[in-house]
Formats: sequence, structure tokens, C-alpha cells
Amino acid sequence: MTRDLISKTTRNEFRELLVGYTLREIEMTFDAGGLTPRADYQPTVSGQRRGLVEAYYANLDFSSRSDVKKLLPVYQEIIENLTQAADRQPNGDHVATINGLLRRMERDGFRYEGGRFASDTLNVVTADAPSLVQLTEASIQEHLEKARQKIVTADPAGAIANAYTLVEEFLKQLLRKTGVTFNENEGDIRALYKLLAEPLHLAPKGDSLEGYLKAILEGLQRQIGGLFELANKASDRHARKYNPAPHHARLAVNVAFTLCEFLLESYEYQQKREERRAS
Repeated sequence: MTRDLISKTTRNEFRELLVGYTLREIEMTFDAGGLTPRADYQPTVSGQRRGLVEAYYANLDFSSRSDVKKLLPVYQEIIENLTQAADRQPNGDHVATINGLLRRMERDGFRYEGGRFASDTLNVVTADAPSLVQLTEASIQEHLEKARQKIVTADPAGAIANAYTLVEEFLKQLLRKTGVTFNENEGDIRALYKLLAEPLHLAPKGDSLEGYLKAILEGLQRQIGGLFELANKASDRHARKYNPAPHHARLAVNVAFTLCEFLLESYEYQQKREERRAS
């Protein structure tokens, strides 16, 4: 029998904490991992909030690394919310709650480092590692279209989260393709881009580069940083600090497309260059 990577006891403790959330807050929290509840799920627990959490759980295979990786941002969001509450109310019981949840995750083999859960088990590359997109321009368009649809349906925060997730996974796929070692749990696109810049020769410091090319590459780095900040403050990836306007979401989607298209073309150029050298 395959072992659950996150135990039922741990899942239940996080679920009970979510009982204190509103239904909309629960939905926004699970949106951090891009998760959806099972539509036909019939809850076996009491309470609407518990039932909603269990409906999300029902769509996950807890023995699957890729499914558990989707859940980790949700749990990270909960810990972050508790930490902010502890800062506001230092005399409350939030710290004890945080410590209890972290102990449960530690028993399941997870470390909490820099605001993220990490596990040596999840870092093993396996066939069920997430693969959001194939490296083609058509697939970029396909996934960005999903983000654009969220703008149309008045969900700009969701569109920004989708655009960010696309860039994150696209960077990871290129790192895999180029053979660069990286942390599969890394969610900071600035760090991922920095790793990718060397093999794709995109670092704006080469002496052979013309000044205008250096300026463009520096601008690309700033776009990466801007998308990171926007997604952290105005998307469903974390507790939003403000609600984004639709044109902010369109900007994020357009930036994501430009970045992915340029990175794809840079990767293909370097591949052809290596082939010419080998022939």
C-alpha cells in the first residue's frame, strides 16, 4: 500500500483551522495551489466549511508527489496568515497553533524554511513531477488563454496567479532541459531566472554585448521582479494586499507571454548553436 506523504492527522489539523475561515477565504486559500473542489463530492463530516475542505482534499492523491506539491502552497498560506495574526496579537495563541502545525508537518517529513515547506522526498525527480506546459509557442498561448478568460470573468487576481504559475513552470522546464540543478520546490521566479540566465547567455554583464542588448536584458530582469511582486501582493497565490484592476492583470498576462516566448526562442537558439558546433 502506498504511503500518504501528508498524513490524515495533519490534514485534519489544517482542516479544523480552516473552519474559522469564511467559505470565500477557504476558496482563496486553496486557489494558492491552483486547486479545485470535487464537484460530486458528498462530505462525510459535519459543517459546510469542513465539507468544502474535504471536497478539495478529495481531488488530491496524497501519495502523489505532484499532488502534494500543489497542496503545500495552501498550507504555507495558512502559516503565513497565522504569523501575521501573531504579529498583530502577540499575546494570543497563534504561535502555539503555528508550532503545533509545524510539528505535525515535521513528523510527515517536511521542513519549514524561509516561508516554504520542503522535503527531501519531494525533491526526487519522478515521472509524476508536474508538467504544466510543453516547450512550444502554441502551448504558451493555450495556458495564457486560461488566464485571459479569468480577466473576462472578473477574476484578475486569479489571472495574475495563472500568469505567474506559467512563468514559474516554464522556467523550471527550461532548467530541466538545460540540465541545471535547482530546487523543485523553489517558487521565486527571480531565483529561477537567475539560474537560467547563464546557460541561455542572458546575463546582462557580458563584455561582448552591445549596450542596447544589456539594457533590454536588464529590463527583462526587472519584468521578472515586477511580476513576482505583483503576484505576491495582488493575486490568489498569497493573502492579497490589494485587489488588482483588470488592466493590471492584462499587463501580467502580456508580460508572461513575452517572457516565455523570448525564453523559448533563446533556448532554441542556443540548442541550434550547440548543434552547429558539434557538426
